Amino acid sequence: MADELKTDLRLAFKETGEVDLDWSQDAGAPTVSGKDNLIQALTMRLLVYRGHLDQLGHQRYGSRVADLIGEPLDRANLDLLRRYVRQALMEDPRVDEVTELSVTARADLPGAVDVRARVKAITGDAVELGLALDMG
Repeated sequence: MADELKTDLRLAFKETGEVDLDWSQDAGAPTVSGKDNLIQALTMRLLVYRGHLDQLGHQRYGSRVADLIGEPLDRANLDLLRRYVRQALMEDPRVDEVTELSVTARADLPGAVDVRARVKAITGDAVELGLALDMG
């Protein structure tokens, strides 16, 4: 079943917001497979602006989350952000259904939101992901 969720190079998500290949092992870049790969792929899909990979032939890859950067985190914009997140998650062919999704403004960090999602993968596995997005 893990093969259906594919394998890719493992990425390192840094506290600075940067993403790079994970070079933490001496043997070169490690890989990630199965549910962990799907979590990584969905996270990247949310972080990449839709259309940013146009020149590489991936016009529809990414999300419209960045459209709301700098906008007030009021109820209407949080609802719109939730729709953008759901749309991006469902565009991954390994996702069968988004079963839970919450997008909440962080009281401790103005301009940031927490995204928590649970998806049903095409393998039937439940996959959970969570990330904070700086919308300021």
